[in-house]
Amino acid sequence: MKDLKGKNCFITGAASSKGIGRSLAIELAREGMNMFITDIDIEGLENVKKEIEEIGVKVFSSKCDVSKFEDWERCEEEFRSSLGDIDLLVNNAGIAIGGSILELKLEDWEKVLGINLWSIIYSLKTFVPRMMAKGSGHIVNVASGAGILGSAEPLPYVTSKFAIVGMSESLFGNLNGLGINVSVILPWIIATNIWTTSELKLPQKLIDDFGTEKIEEISQNARASLMENAISADKVAKIYVKEIKENKLYICDNKDYFNLLELKSKPDQYERLLKFMHAQSQKNMKDVYRKAGIKIDDYRKI
Repeated sequence: MKDLKGKNCFITGAASSKGIGRSLAIELAREGMNMFITDIDIEGLENVKKEIEEIGVKVFSSKCDVSKFEDWERCEEEFRSSLGDIDLLVNNAGIAIGGSILELKLEDWEKVLGINLWSIIYSLKTFVPRMMAKGSGHIVNVASGAGILGSAEPLPYVTSKFAIVGMSESLFGNLNGLGINVSVILPWIIATNIWTTSELKLPQKLIDDFGTEKIEEISQNARASLMENAISADKVAKIYVKEIKENKLYICDNKDYFNLLELKSKPDQYERLLKFMHAQSQKNMKDVYRKAGIKIDDYRKI
């Protein structure tokens, strides 16, 4: 899809002031696309809508809980009545819930997979038949670097992103001959609100012993350290839109991804990398708590 001007786009998770969804929506609007933006945050969505209106393209907004199929059906009808045929579908909405396998509840898994994975399944059921009928369209699924590299945390998030990558690859093959392109975006460390809004499930005794306020302070310090190397969503959105226009399957802001993919053809080396990464993650976590006077291993055994 080399020329986006005058084309119609539907995007989820577009309300966050620092989010990839907002930045993508604005960058696509600058390319001349008409936008239909969705989120559960109505106030944030209206703010982004105003930003897009200033660019001078058509823009509509609607509340959409992407984990509910009925919301997808309603939004598709609103999209069709507002803009007509869909040209670009961007599945961006996502959440993360972290914590050890012992602390994570089944409801946590269901919530993450419902928003991150089932939302895309619902989007396909809703929009792809119309793409197939007209013989054109482009689907963009926002996954993560955690979708090709088995990072230590957060487990439900990593699981959902691996599934999105696999789904996107399969769709790429299935739909290619029908005039429909598929891309999967693999963000690395981006300075978005997901780092501050993500839930973290911790042992109750740890919270009882030190209090919610102290534990949250420790978490904020850890996030701040991680954000030192983060890239802004506005910056990477320019990369993503350029590569969407080039119809690339893998879209990334860090070309080291391809080294990781190549390393998977060398299982022994890849296993060593995973072990090293997980060990380093554990060490970093222990150091963060140790600086706060907490021996976290004592609580992980409970």
